Amino acid sequence: MGKDPARKGLSRILAAACICCLLYLSACQGDSAIAGPKPTPPATRGAAPATATGTPQTGGAISMQVPGQHATPTPKPKGKAKPAPGATATLPAVAGNSNRPLLAFYYMWYNTSTWSLSTMSDLPTIKYNSSDTATIDRQLGWAANAGITGFISSWWGPGDQTDSNFAKLLSRSAALQQRTGYNFASSIYFESDAPALQGEGNIVKGLLYLKSHYGNNPHFFHWQGKPVIFFWDPLGGGRSLTEWAAIRSQVDPNDQMIWSAEGVNLDMLSVFDGIHLFSAGYWGLNNNDMAAVDEGFRNEINAYNSAHGTHKIWAAGVMPGYNDTRVPGRTGTFIVPRNNGATYQESWQGALASSPDWVTITSFNEWFEGAMIEPSVTYGSLYLNLTQRFAYQWEG
Repeated sequence: MGKDPARKGLSRILAAACICCLLYLSACQGDSAIAGPKPTPPATRGAAPATATGTPQTGGAISMQVPGQHATPTPKPKGKAKPAPGATATLPAVAGNSNRPLLAFYYMWYNTSTWSLSTMSDLPTIKYNSSDTATIDRQLGWAANAGITGFISSWWGPGDQTDSNFAKLLSRSAALQQRTGYNFASSIYFESDAPALQGEGNIVKGLLYLKSHYGNNPHFFHWQGKPVIFFWDPLGGGRSLTEWAAIRSQVDPNDQMIWSAEGVNLDMLSVFDGIHLFSAGYWGLNNNDMAAVDEGFRNEINAYNSAHGTHKIWAAGVMPGYNDTRVPGRTGTFIVPRNNGATYQESWQGALASSPDWVTITSFNEWFEGAMIEPSVTYGSLYLNLTQRFAYQWEG
């Protein structure tokens, strides 16, 4: 987003609404140049229920053990993207495959005064302002060269800086395609907890805005001819499936869009078209059974589709690691060790073994939560290189 990173996740700490409110108003105020939402960890963004093995349980959720988230396919990209200045990937550029989307969660909220080891566990090799065209071009080049086919860009409502920056992202994606032939198509992460998106009326208004402004853009992610929107934590904040059904009847009564819900509750498939895990099922990494966790979700969605005659979508998540221990004021922080790339490889192997419809990466540049693959001071381009290697397997 283009605003105060501390406010994004703060509104998402479901266990303590009063703390969320306090953090939302005060976190990161030392950086007065920023003034908006803040990141949230996988633990609070679609974390697993309190028990866990990766096997199905009753009630439409997957069980886990956590201590203490058509028509015609989009044309296949033509040609290969050229690395942007500063890109150091060592493998040949990946052409990408629109029939096998690889999408990375993406945040356009940084400016040059954001960067500090007091609030994040690592720093980018190039400190940047998310609103700058040169920054967006560089990030697009890095992502495309690694085989990523699009971003899932955090969005906080019409007129927010996340909205204006997303419009820039689509424009620069068009320039990338003109220059390289690479079709980079991005979607929105609809931040259900954002202040401007509270209540059924505001949700409807926001979704109609997205539909009219971006739904027909060729660089907005489409799947089998339909525009796709990702929703953060639809059932948080007192929201219900009944409310979402009413919202969908107003926004998309003929099912001409695809809505992917974050979370482990498969009851959401009665309204949404698939699920994704911002958490990337990190409890599987902690318990050394990542493949079982991903397979459990795949099997449950297959069973749902068989029982209902549907084609609900399983988007398997991958994660390089996680560390939100330096986020100001955040409680319940934790670390998923990176293990110098081994964690990311295990995450990818589990995801690919589950035969997903899509793969999502948590994340391209969530620096506050330490879940980024963007080049860093500590790891250089290790994670872009690993992404490129696995993208070949996924998209080949």
